[in-house]
Amino acid sequence: MANASIVCETAPGRFTGPVADLAARLAAALRLEARILPFASGGAILAEAGAWDIAVLAVDAARTQVRYVHEVAQVSATLAGRRGMSCREADRHSVRIATARGAAYETHLLGKLAQAEVISFDTPAAARDAMLAGVCDFAAGIRATLQSSLAGRADIHLMQDDFLTVSQALAVPAEHEEAALFLAKLLVP
Repeated sequence: MANASIVCETAPGRFTGPVADLAARLAAALRLEARILPFASGGAILAEAGAWDIAVLAVDAARTQVRYVHEVAQVSATLAGRRGMSCREADRHSVRIATARGAAYETHLLGKLAQAEVISFDTPAAARDAMLAGVCDFAAGIRATLQSSLAGRADIHLMQDDFLTVSQALAVPAEHEEAALFLAKLLVP
């Protein structure tokens, strides 16, 4: 639910976006009922691996507990903060960047930043709130989600550039290799 570019809950239990469309396609093809379970972040999905059969996650090579099957979308990650600058310029000594624990963009920032400090929070919303409260200088996140959650905030700027483009893909637990192969064949156009 932290990625507004791939799924939005329009009313309790009602979802729109590429993930909802894919769930409906899979349910029809398999003659099953799809049930979308909302999670706050990719890290939360992975923490509760037994609660789901198929997930949509950011592709991250460090996530060896899942097998990626089919790309759903590509999304951009950027920074939001009170100071307008580029993402590259934010990598400075004494700059604190809030991020969601376990997010693919957190992994990227931890590996790429030379000077700025990454501060991890449980959810993207908590990271954003830490930036708004002044605990951190910037919040990292998916561009579409940051735009929608910070709409109307004249004091907050989204960077014009992105620091990462992330593929979002259908994933199954790594031990379910047969399911991954079946779904890959089923989803071939």
